[in-house]
Amino acid sequence: MRLRSTLPATVLAGTLLTGCGATGPGTPEPATEIPDDFPLAAGMAGAQDGLATSRTGTGLRDLRLCGTAPLRGLGIRDRMVADNSGGESADTRELVLLGNREEAVLVAQAFADLPSRCPSPVVSRDMATLTEVRGSPFGPSPASTLLQTYTFDGRRGTGATVVHVVPVGAALLVTSTYGQWTTDTLDDGVDRTVEAARPAVDEMCVFTTTGC
Repeated sequence: MRLRSTLPATVLAGTLLTGCGATGPGTPEPATEIPDDFPLAAGMAGAQDGLATSRTGTGLRDLRLCGTAPLRGLGIRDRMVADNSGGESADTRELVLLGNREEAVLVAQAFADLPSRCPSPVVSRDMATLTEVRGSPFGPSPASTLLQTYTFDGRRGTGATVVHVVPVGAALLVTSTYGQWTTDTLDDGVDRTVEAARPAVDEMCVFTTTGC
């Protein structure tokens, strides 16, 4: 059975409005599509080898919270994904351009709210997943950082997933990084994901009325 998103219908349908409201004379226009040279893969493992981006890949459409995939079924104007996953690591980013700022805010808020709707932790067979929602180093709410840790048969696993959700104008960036971090190294791991994602977050100024 395919699970459907529970996001508001206005977000799922999408509207082709400008990203940040009216602009006056001399005011930069927010980008209405993602630039081909947007540095989505900057800072990712493998980026130094020319990690390619795509507008058609799966990206994070299958990222699920409380049985919902927040990035599926959206009415988007443009999207870009970057992925470098394999072995015991996974690093994926997705940038979507929605109809307007309000839609980006709603989707970002869903990421922060959905974990609270499920039992904590979520148990599947012998694995239990605990999702912690933290404030974002990239800006105020609804930007957020989600931290997922795992236990197997009651024992804490060594891996964790860090998800950053950042809305800017009508754009929304979601990054997901899995690493073999222990309890003692997890905070350092989170800090490294912040540093790695910062070039992409900084460039999201192209989706604002102030520009870069």
